[in-house]
Amino acid sequence: MKKKIIFSSFYTGIYRGLILSLLIFIILMILYFSLPQQYKDYIFVKDNAEQKVLIGGNFELIGKKGQIYTNTSFLGKPLLVFFGFTFCPDICPYGLATIGDVLDYMGKDVDKINSVFITLDPERDNFTRTSAFVENFHSNIIGLSGSEENIKKVADSWKVYNKKVYLEGSELDYTIDHSSYIYLMDKSGNYVTHFSHTSDPMDITKKIKSLF
Repeated sequence: MKKKIIFSSFYTGIYRGLILSLLIFIILMILYFSLPQQYKDYIFVKDNAEQKVLIGGNFELIGKKGQIYTNTSFLGKPLLVFFGFTFCPDICPYGLATIGDVLDYMGKDVDKINSVFITLDPERDNFTRTSAFVENFHSNIIGLSGSEENIKKVADSWKVYNKKVYLEGSELDYTIDHSSYIYLMDKSGNYVTHFSHTSDPMDITKKIKSLF
């Protein structure tokens, strides 16, 4: 009788353990799918960084004075890439200010790197407006715009979350909800790592210099 009780308790323990594991899994899935898209993107990009999965790719966009830039235009130097839009109230200016600080910290090596800001709002941000916007932060930052099709293509290549959000009763009509990573590519155009728009500019500078 004692053996039966012990045997029954053993299997009851296993059953309860399995139920508990299943409940934990379900809770984690609910939490994940309830996250805002930009946080899910962070997990996705982080996993890609660890697995060396492709981030970045071919593109053709327009810069200052209508000059055409492609991904090959920036080969030969490390490249910082940041996405946003000129009507962005806080994240984009902060990220561009971070990049501006990085370029200042580069000192005499500032011309050994490239940095670009790519608009996610081609409807309002033509190449003239985008170029003028980035000049407020550093003269070496290149502002790029393009057709909606080309902007979507490059944003998808960099796994950038972006969504138009309409604003009722606002003169702006809409804003862009977007992820805010600063991507670092190596001299061959390969993804190295990414930073938050609030990252320490000195840490970014040190990482860039390690690629020379």
